[in-house]
Amino acid sequence: MKPKYTYPFTAIPDQEDLKLCLLLNLVDSSIGGVLATGDKGTAKTTMVRGLSQLMGEDFPFVNLPIGATEDRVLGSINLEALINQKTTIVDKGLLAQAHRGFLYIDEVNLLNDYLMDVLLDASATGGYHLEREGISQWMDSRFCLVGTMNPEEGALRPQLLDRFGLSVTIQTPKEMKTRTKIAMQRLSFDSDPIAFYKQFQEEEQQVKHQVILAKKRLNDVIIPESIQEQCAALTIANQVEGMRADILLLKTARAYAAFYNEEQVTAEMVDSIAPFVLQHRAKEYTPPTDQNKENPSDTENHTPREESVPRNGQNNNTFQLPKTVQQGLKFSVSKATKKQEILLDTPQKLYSVSQPAERQQEISVLQSVKHYLKTGKFTAIYKQATQKATARIIFLVDTSASMALDQQMAYLKGVIEKTIMSYPLQKIQYAIVGLQDTTAKIIQEFTANTQEISNINHQLKTGGKTNLGAAFFKVYELLRSVNTQTVQLFVFTDGKINAGAENPFQYAITTYKKYLARIQKTTVIDTETGFVRLGKAKQLAQQLKLNYTTVSDF
Repeated sequence: MKPKYTYPFTAIPDQEDLKLCLLLNLVDSSIGGVLATGDKGTAKTTMVRGLSQLMGEDFPFVNLPIGATEDRVLGSINLEALINQKTTIVDKGLLAQAHRGFLYIDEVNLLNDYLMDVLLDASATGGYHLEREGISQWMDSRFCLVGTMNPEEGALRPQLLDRFGLSVTIQTPKEMKTRTKIAMQRLSFDSDPIAFYKQFQEEEQQVKHQVILAKKRLNDVIIPESIQEQCAALTIANQVEGMRADILLLKTARAYAAFYNEEQVTAEMVDSIAPFVLQHRAKEYTPPTDQNKENPSDTENHTPREESVPRNGQNNNTFQLPKTVQQGLKFSVSKATKKQEILLDTPQKLYSVSQPAERQQEISVLQSVKHYLKTGKFTAIYKQATQKATARIIFLVDTSASMALDQQMAYLKGVIEKTIMSYPLQKIQYAIVGLQDTTAKIIQEFTANTQEISNINHQLKTGGKTNLGAAFFKVYELLRSVNTQTVQLFVFTDGKINAGAENPFQYAITTYKKYLARIQKTTVIDTETGFVRLGKAKQLAQQLKLNYTTVSDF
């Protein structure tokens, strides 16, 4: 039988950054893995599989499919041994199999919420408790996480993003010689994998030997005090939260020195690896636009002063709700306080939606065995899903410069504040998306912490232009792996869209239709005030066939 080979790791040209990051994780597995983002067809998956081949059979390398079941991921009782041998044997799940090795997830951004939560727990604790009928067992699971993704298909949850020690962005090669070399090498491999692998076999062994030696000398590498200060300065300058980045800068630079057989870390080494540690912690991906001719400096000298919002205990008379709003948006006014709120559309229906069907395909071992003992015939009995989904409310707030006029921003902050505080005990998560310069930003991810979302709401600032298309894309990023039946989207805007493409208004229309058409409950709240009104927000709602209401003058 002919041996099977994957494409050699050392045969992949051009993608040197990803190669280096993977190798540094082999030298020091505590770095925490690599996230590779970039264009399709850039050998991300091929490179990771080639790394497994390079290290050999003794190095655990586990592929976790994004549709894997709970039993497959965590482990389960061996039914055959239980029934035929009357003994309880636990089959290890993928997380336990990856112990002391690599756990690889292709298209990690498409991983469902449940598996992502399990992955975060195991990554944080180095293992997990396997709880099944009649057993409770600790499973060691300390692994190096490797993920690949295409950012156009959605963003990654921030908690998981931060778990990746390093991040690399890969682009399609632009040089003709590089592209022809890649294509011809692939043709050669497909024609005769064995002969092709032998061409790189010696180089593969050299790299493996270099990794093994680096692991042995890792703890002997010296980290001078000046390097420690350099790493701290980098994290402060990039406004990175927490201490993980500081630690990873030191670990990665040390692994870099060990890999290249250097006795101590230098400033040049830190500069070489710093982007891999910091870029996914200090920067945020934004969607591409057709054209972006806007100049951010245009708004610097013409940004209206931001209106302040009253805090709790201060005068809230500016937040009185007009009757037109009550009729159109189903706002309600408390008789005691006269503050306005959004009546969320039947929240009970929103969070009574069942979880995806695959969660119902888990075998109930106890029930299956009992049925076998009664009937003498084995029939798999599956568990029923009992958990319920969470209602998710998204406030898309137009924070452009025009919203500072006539106290529009202060009014909207009051609306959002009252709405959040009106449902303190409900199973509801809130998120806020706002505009930033000529693009958009996820200001707050989904959270059930009402105080946190309230504080974020108070801090909203106005300025810049209106790129509603980018804001719609940010909403799309929030909704990856989310059941849209549980979502309500409220778009606060005056409709004066002036950034994002050559035709900004049409760009917003196209983006919504492409990415958000699956949302069933979207309401456009027209914040335009004054005697002369352009009616752009209404036009937006009409073209997208969305719910629409207006907010009249105070």
